[in-house]
Formats: sequence, structure tokens, C-alpha cells
Amino acid sequence: MIGRSIVAAAALALVGVGLATPAQSQEQPRSQECDLLMSGVRVAGEYTSRFTSFALASGRRNDFAGGGVDARCTNSDQRILADSAENFGDQRTVYLIGKVRYSEGRLTLNADRITYLMGEEKLIAEGNVNGRTSGGTRFSGPRAVYLRAKAGLRAQSRLDAGGRPDMWISAEDAGTSSGPADSAHVLADTVISINDSVVFARGKVVLERPDLVATGDSAMLDNGAEHAAMRRDPRIEGRGDRKFTLIGTEIDIYSRNREAERVRSAGSAKATSDDITLTADTLDLRLVDRDLDRAIAWGKGGARAAQGSREITADSIDTRLPGQRLRDLTAVRRARIESPADSTDIRSKERDWVTADTIVAHFDSVRAPGDTANRPRLTRLVASGSARSWQQAIRAGVAPPDSTPAINYMAGRVIDVTFDGDGGLDRVRVVDQVTGVLVQPAADSTKKAAPTVRKPPGGVMSSPAGSPRGSRRDD
Repeated sequence: MIGRSIVAAAALALVGVGLATPAQSQEQPRSQECDLLMSGVRVAGEYTSRFTSFALASGRRNDFAGGGVDARCTNSDQRILADSAENFGDQRTVYLIGKVRYSEGRLTLNADRITYLMGEEKLIAEGNVNGRTSGGTRFSGPRAVYLRAKAGLRAQSRLDAGGRPDMWISAEDAGTSSGPADSAHVLADTVISINDSVVFARGKVVLERPDLVATGDSAMLDNGAEHAAMRRDPRIEGRGDRKFTLIGTEIDIYSRNREAERVRSAGSAKATSDDITLTADTLDLRLVDRDLDRAIAWGKGGARAAQGSREITADSIDTRLPGQRLRDLTAVRRARIESPADSTDIRSKERDWVTADTIVAHFDSVRAPGDTANRPRLTRLVASGSARSWQQAIRAGVAPPDSTPAINYMAGRVIDVTFDGDGGLDRVRVVDQVTGVLVQPAADSTKKAAPTVRKPPGGVMSSPAGSPRGSRRDD
């Protein structure tokens, strides 16, 4: 069903890319450069490090260390471990080589090589790069550039990971507490994170969770505004027991307090579930408590809803699904509903239809315990405003199936149709400005028979002989 799977889970996959929630503390720009202090390391209780240092005319030094080095910024929580290091004082540049491990309060970064440009607060990690946030999010790739916040240089930190990095988003960093099942996998050509809040993923983006996979050419997340977006032919597919797909030219997800409450798919949008398929230029899905509650479809090309063999078209369609179960559907302006004739009674390529300015369809939304497959049953149909109806019925005295059915045409201001428990017609009520035609072909279909035309008095269509089985019209 269209619902939690599409929006809440998809929102988590996108929102999780941000690596932090707005409530988490952000790095404050530092006014001073790193005050670097290098020391040796012990192996089997003995120092194995070797140091060489040269004084420079500027008063700074060039330092070279091998056999293991432990470097710290005495004025911050930064620490770097490596097999060897080269510190060029005038350039304020440190080269760290071999099993490099960089850490600070929010981030740990490992690589074969890291170049630290202290004047720019820029770290360039290369070769087998992998990192981990304090919240448990992991990422890996061939190269990453980390820019720390610095007063007078940049107010926000930034991480650029290229070479198609892998990222695994933890539930904690995604802003949820639902446990490991709410983690997400992000794969893209490039991932950019700004201040752990605004994130861009570019180039063949793949967002995976146990219950869905989302693809597109680019994705963007603003954690502060709680807005996630996928662009250029995005597609979301569910992997659970109740399958779904959501496609469009662009998909936007809006959240509040880390809970998705709205999803908007624009540009040839289509949402498909077990219960219903919606197609339109724009789809607007609304959630309540992580469940889909409402779906609105509209656009220049109109909207279409399909439920099995039944099809509804209109300028716009508003569907309500409390508890993720289809309850009612309202089609507005040039509304039309079509369905095939009952194949057990009739053989016909023609379809039955009802058309009006507005059509409201009501469904039996009560689901039996354990029922996850059956579609909601149509119980009532109300067509209002220049309503017309075309129904095919088996002729009186003809054994089914009837290949030349009777045609029952009705028109009025309102046509109100109810259905029985088996989905068959139970009652048809036509109100105001009523006209009707019953075409009853003769038993010998090779001979032409004049149609029977009946107009009941009082504005309500009477039930003529040969009308659909189980139907009636009354005041």
C-alpha cells in the first residue's frame, strides 16, 4: 500500500544522509590554527619513533618522524596517528603516511595518506578512506576532503567524498530511535555534507533500506528545514510484503520533528500500490503518525486512479486512506469512472461508465485480521452535476453469458449507486432532471429491434425489465 513504506521510510533514507539532527551541537569556528605537538609511540613497551627537526629562519621548524607518530592539536580535540609524518612549519602543512587515523569529537577518519593544511583547516584523505561519526554512521571511498570551520575563513564545516563512496546511515544520525532496522545505505558518485546539515548526493544516487530502494541522479537534504529532494527521474520501490513504487521527474519530502508528513512527486508522477494506482502531473501525499492518510493528484493532463480493472479519471482526484486503507475517493471536474461489464453474465468489449462534474466513491475500509491482499470493496458511488450512466445488463430470459446485452442509459443531476457484498449493483437512485433509455435487443440478434424508451414520472428512474440484476430505482 502507498504509505509508511513510501514516505516515512524514504524520508529516513534521505534525511539520514545529513549525519546529524538540528538538535545536535555544531562545530564552532576556531580563531587559532592548530598548535601541533608530535610525540612518539610505543610498540611492545618501547618507543620505536625516530625524529629529525630543523629550525627555520621564521622561527618555525620542519619536523620529520618515522616508526610511528602521535600528533595532537593542543588547542582542540584533534588527534592524528600515523606510521610517519612530515611537518613543514612555514607552509603550515603536515603530511601523514601509512595507517593514518584522524579523530575529533564528532568524526574518526582513516586513510593511507592524509594531508593536513593547517592554515586552511583542510584535510585531504586518500587511499582506502573510511570514517565513522559519533552516532555510528560509516562511510568509505577512495578520497575525501574535510574542511573544518575557521573564523574569518568559513563558518561551517564541509565534507566532500568523491570516487563513488559508500555511506551507511545509523538510526541515531538519522534522527530516529527505531533501532538498527532504520539504518540506510547511500551510494553516489559524490557526497557533500555541509555542517552536518545540508547534504548533496550526485551521480547515480542509490538509497537503500531493508524495506525500500530509491534511485535518482541527484539528492539534496536540508536537515534544518527538514526537506529532502530527489531530482532527475527519481524512483522509490518498496521491498516489503505490500509492494509499491513512486516515480516522477522530482520528488520532495517534508518532515516535522524528524517525522515525514508530506511527499510531493511532480512531473509524470505515478504511485502504485496493492490497493490503487495514481497517475498525474503532480501527486501530493500526506501522512499522519507515519501512515499515509491522504493522496491528492492533479495537473494539466488530469489525474487517473486505477483499482484493478476499474478506472477513474478527472481534472483532480483526492483520495483518503486513514490507517493506510482506502476509504473514499473524490474525482472533481470531468470525472469519469469505467469498469468492464460483469463477465459472468455478459460478453462485451464495451465498458460500463458513469460521468459527472464530481464523483465520490466510498470503499469498505475494514480489513479482516491478517488480510493483506484483498483490495477494499466499492460500496457506494455518488455522481453529481450533469451525471450520466451507461450500464450493460443481461437480457430478460437469456441464459448467461449474453453477447448482445441490454443497454441502460440514465441521466440526471445526481446518480447514487450502492453495491452489495459481492460487488454487484444493489440500488441506483437518479435525482432531478431525469431521463433514461433502455435498449433491449430482440432475442433474434440477426433482426433489428426498435429500442424501448421509458421516461418515469416524478424525476426518478423506475426499474424497467431487463435492468442490471439486483438494481432498482426509487424515490
